[in-house]
Amino acid sequence: MKRLHISSRQLLLAAGAFSLTLPIGNVSAQGPGLFDAFAARKESPTDPLFTGFGVTGYSGIFGIRVSGALNLNGGGTTQTQNAGPSYYRCDRFGCRDYHSGPRYSYNSGLGFGLGGWSADADLLVSPFRVLPVMKSLLLGFSPYAFVGIGGVGVSPNNAADTSRAVWSFGAGVHHDLLGWLGVSAEARNRRSFQSDSVIAIGSRRSWEYRAGLSISFAGNHDAVSSGPPQGIIMPIEHSEVDRFETAESAARTVARVLDRAEGLVDTPFRLGSTNATIGFDAAGFVQYVFGEEGIGLPRTSHAIAELGEEVSTGVGSLRPGDLLFFGNDGSSIDHVAIYAGHDRIIHATASGGGVRYDVLGEGPRGEWFAEHLVTARRIVAEGRARPHVRRNDSRDQGALDAPDRAPRTDRARGA
Repeated sequence: MKRLHISSRQLLLAAGAFSLTLPIGNVSAQGPGLFDAFAARKESPTDPLFTGFGVTGYSGIFGIRVSGALNLNGGGTTQTQNAGPSYYRCDRFGCRDYHSGPRYSYNSGLGFGLGGWSADADLLVSPFRVLPVMKSLLLGFSPYAFVGIGGVGVSPNNAADTSRAVWSFGAGVHHDLLGWLGVSAEARNRRSFQSDSVIAIGSRRSWEYRAGLSISFAGNHDAVSSGPPQGIIMPIEHSEVDRFETAESAARTVARVLDRAEGLVDTPFRLGSTNATIGFDAAGFVQYVFGEEGIGLPRTSHAIAELGEEVSTGVGSLRPGDLLFFGNDGSSIDHVAIYAGHDRIIHATASGGGVRYDVLGEGPRGEWFAEHLVTARRIVAEGRARPHVRRNDSRDQGALDAPDRAPRTDRARGA
């Protein structure tokens, strides 16, 4: 039965073509942990095909990878390899091909025999993995370079094992397919420690080509190494970080929050309450609707304003789901509302009699809220952790927001 030989160039071209057939998706999804399954071989199809696995851990742009691969054979096609250069010698009877060294052979097909092995420990540098803008410009590809040490060996059928210690260098590229699933391709130049050269490209037979699939793991996929990572909630003293959002999950979460808030319109205002049955105050309403999505928030507007990322209150900067904070005196935060888009806010308001919409800058009420807007924070966004707080924290006991003093309407009830 004739066996199909796949060259290293075919492996790389297949990986690249496959990656371009899928959508770019979230270009920053490559995680701090990657598990790889790969196939590798040298340029010549007579060299053995290796299959193996690797694990990579990243911190910022730097990573450490350990990997190993085997060539398993057991009666496949026998390949031969000359240990030395060939030359021609002619006499009066004709010309013949001679070799200066022995000829080795091994089975290159898959089976149960061990035809070869490789093991590597590499230091990687991937400068664009923490720069989503650059990855977007590169259509989701993230290039990297590496240097490492390891070992490699081939077990010919008719000769001794050729195992040796090596160091290597090379470059590759990773592409995210489905967020947690990616494809990669790379080229590695192996150099024996016994070689006299320091860095030499050498012949094409000293290059090994690899293509594989990778699975991301271990939480946030683009954590920056130094300082508080931009776009990640740093937990306040009584908060705990639970999980991270992708772009898709953040959009779904915001949509569900706004749907829940919409369903609570006309719920009465009740100072100090977080109970949908009897009513809410401003912070209680926000705490309730976000809590229904597993996002725990503090009890007061001022404490909530310590979370998330500050965003501009200018036109075009706000997104649905952002939280807007107001102060009766124009500076001290004592009221919070959810931005619903198109200048609308939904909130539990004392002056409005309960949960309702208001439009910033429209009518007496909208003008009052626009004039008393203090700041805006983004709690749910791509790459952002979800905060959870202990609801029985004594620091929040008895701390309530002051009822807003916006112009009353016919719907006003109490307070």
